[in-house]
Amino acid sequence: MRVLDARNVTLREELHIAIHAGLGHRMLKWGEQIVADDGDGTLLRGARFALEAGSLTGKSIAWIGGGLCIGPRLFAIADCKQTVYEIEPALREFCPEGVEFVLGDWRDTISGKFDTVIFDLGGEIPRETLLKHLKPGGVILPKEDL
Repeated sequence: MRVLDARNVTLREELHIAIHAGLGHRMLKWGEQIVADDGDGTLLRGARFALEAGSLTGKSIAWIGGGLCIGPRLFAIADCKQTVYEIEPALREFCPEGVEFVLGDWRDTISGKFDTVIFDLGGEIPRETLLKHLKPGGVILPKEDL
């Protein structure tokens, strides 16, 4: 992973990572809009996902929206198979080793069935579409900001 030694690192023209001046966490910004961060709220959300998913051992997890891959990094300590569906190619570098990174719009690239689908994007959850990718007894976990 890249070490940030400046306040701002450009990944491409409109996508950049900045360090929050007061709190010190990283923020992924699209223009001036924050689209992901590794602040306390994101870490708490990852912990909530882990609690709601239950035992992760041997399970398959789909992350819809990877961002800075905080959740996949938290889950990496468990013996589970993770797949991150992310539209932004520059974010591949944040995906932990051993986690599959699928580039493109998840609606076009998702395949297979999972024990848990984590919808880590804003907006309404397309449950009907995601249900097609759940194993029996599987769960869909929404983002729900803390």
